[in-house]
Amino acid sequence: MSTKTKQFYTDVYRVEGHNYGEVGSRSPSDGAPASQFAVVERHLRELKVPPTASVLEVGCGVGHLHRCHPGWHGIEYSTTAVELARRMHGPGLAITEGDARDLPCASGSVDFLFSFAALEHVPDVHLAFEEIGRVVRPGGWALLVPAWNCRSWTVKKLQQRPYAELGLTEKLEKLLIPARENVLFRGLVALPGRLARELRLASGREVPLDYRRLEPDFSLWDRYPHISDDDAFVSIDAHSALVYFVSRGWTAASHPTLMRRLTCGGSEVLVRKPGVTGSTGGPLSD
Repeated sequence: MSTKTKQFYTDVYRVEGHNYGEVGSRSPSDGAPASQFAVVERHLRELKVPPTASVLEVGCGVGHLHRCHPGWHGIEYSTTAVELARRMHGPGLAITEGDARDLPCASGSVDFLFSFAALEHVPDVHLAFEEIGRVVRPGGWALLVPAWNCRSWTVKKLQQRPYAELGLTEKLEKLLIPARENVLFRGLVALPGRLARELRLASGREVPLDYRRLEPDFSLWDRYPHISDDDAFVSIDAHSALVYFVSRGWTAASHPTLMRRLTCGGSEVLVRKPGVTGSTGGPLSD
């Protein structure tokens, strides 16, 4: 990411700025997203991840999910978020400032990796996927829940901006938003790409991560309120993530069949790296 982008993600957590961490409006014990915590806790329990395992959260924000496991460690890109996390949860919090494209972790050192609403903010996100493949231990798991299929019109704030300030192309794009949000339309648009990836997978070749770059316009943030995914740098189809891992020998536990992959929506992706051992020398799950 550029220096300008690094500064942006540092600034968005400031109290006097956009304040993603909502510091000052809640106590340090508040704020853990209940639904995310429940998802992680359920998977850790069902996969029988032991207390001694290494659990890594990529893009952990201010560390609200740190209580999910005693072996939790968080990686966060924003300098300010890391500072706030230590202020809110204690200076001993296991959080490190780092880039998802160059994780400060040894290869094969992580038993369970998870990430919520973070990977869509990473330019060159294929490098982040390579890093996930590198740091997860053979037999280890990765639970990925980014915002799949982020919209190009969202990063331009077309829903909020009046037609009067838009150019002709943007006016047309704004007009077509309801149709493009239709589930059937989106499925028909996604199907050719999904079939092409499946054909490449069937050939036995590794499938590269297919994603679309977005260009968020941060100059609009002072004029219009923040909405979900208006700072996304990439749009990734969950199917692309699934096929990426499966073509490299991983098991797609969340979408184990061809039909499940082809019909996947914006749900969580759970994959397991080939191999059978965890940090304790035995299987992480039966």
